[in-house]
Amino acid sequence: MSLKRVEYVKKDKGFKLLDLLIYLLLAAVIVVLFGIFVFPRDSSRITSVSVVRGFADEAEKVFTYNFITDTYEVINDRVIVVNEDTSDTLTVTFYGKHEGDYNIIVIDKNNYTVDVTEANCPALDCVHSPVISSNASLPIICATHEMIVQTDYVSDSQIN
Repeated sequence: MSLKRVEYVKKDKGFKLLDLLIYLLLAAVIVVLFGIFVFPRDSSRITSVSVVRGFADEAEKVFTYNFITDTYEVINDRVIVVNEDTSDTLTVTFYGKHEGDYNIIVIDKNNYTVDVTEANCPALDCVHSPVISSNASLPIICATHEMIVQTDYVSDSQIN
């Protein structure tokens, strides 16, 4: 290294103004992304839930339940059968497009939760999915039977 280069490096301040602006912009992006992914969306209690048969353009809402009014609507009775086990739970059987396909959905009226407890699909991803307990919960999806159980917070958005 030449002596002139050593002198230049000694006089250099390290960071230039453009470098500081880039680092500040990068830090701001990191803070925003941290806020988006770490802090939950709307984690309030769910008020209603719906069951959808099919995906994308072929999606058809077949059942809705409202926790506030304790009422449900069966939109397609060939796909949904409802059994009121107790005053606390509602068991809904979803029938898929193929003969023998089914999913059992349990709605807990007191705890405002929805869970798929049984299915005859090979993967059973829907059975092992977390219980829907708030508006921040992910929908429960059974890809084999083309079923989606979701809060109306999700179904009213542009996600579909």
